[in-house]
Amino acid sequence: GGNVCVDTRCNYYNQSYQWRKAVNFCMKKDGEICLVTPGSPRCWAVSSSDTAPVLWSLGATVRLVGPSGERTIPIAALYRDDGIEYLAKRPDEVLVDIHLPPADGIHSVYLKLRRRRAFDFPLLGVAVAQQMDADRIASARIVLGAVASLPREAAEAAGMLAGQRLEPDLIAAVAERAARPSKPLDNTDLTHPYRKKMTRVYVERALRRLAGLADGGRPDPFIEEARP
Repeated sequence: GGNVCVDTRCNYYNQSYQWRKAVNFCMKKDGEICLVTPGSPRCWAVSSSDTAPVLWSLGATVRLVGPSGERTIPIAALYRDDGIEYLAKRPDEVLVDIHLPPADGIHSVYLKLRRRRAFDFPLLGVAVAQQMDADRIASARIVLGAVASLPREAAEAAGMLAGQRLEPDLIAAVAERAARPSKPLDNTDLTHPYRKKMTRVYVERALRRLAGLADGGRPDPFIEEARP
C-alpha cells in the first residue's frame, strides 16, 4: 500500500538508537510508556500519510487479500486510532486494489503544511472533496491528516456545506468548526498549538480555492501547499 499504509511517526520514535536509549525508549519500540503522554495506556504516534486523507475524502474503498480470502472495506475502516496498531489490515493480508467512485461532479483539493519545500512528511494535511449539483454543494467531506494517529474527519463542518454555495462567511464558519476535531500533540515538528491554529487556516484556504477565491493573508514561511 505504500503511502496508504505508511507507519505512524513521532519525535520520540524517529530518532537514532543512541537517542532513544538515552530517554529509555518509548512504547512504540522497546519501551513501556508513551513519552508524549506518559499516563496514557496507548501510543500517540501520528498518521503521516498524504494519500490517506485524500482517498478518505473521495470515498475510496480498498481490497485486502490474504490466505483466508479477500475483503473490500471503506478506506476509513483501514485505520485505527492507535500509534502502534494503526492498521486494521491483518498481518497476512496484502492491499491489492484501491477503488475510487466516479469523479463526475466532484471538486477536490489537498493542502499540506510541511517545514521543507522538498519532499517531507505532513505536519498537517487538509483534504476537501465536494459533490456539486449545479452551483451548489450536494455533499462534502473534510478530512484532516497528521493531527491524530489516523486521519480525522470533520463531518460536522462538512455537513454545514450541504445545499450551500461557497461564500466567504460560510467558509470562515466551516473552517472554524473543522478545527475542532484537530487535536495535535507535542510529538512532531512545530508546536502543537500552531498546528491546531493552522487547521482552521488551511481548511479556509482549501475552501476558498474550491470557490475560486484568493487565499489572502501573508504567506507563512512554513507553509507549502500541494497542488489540487
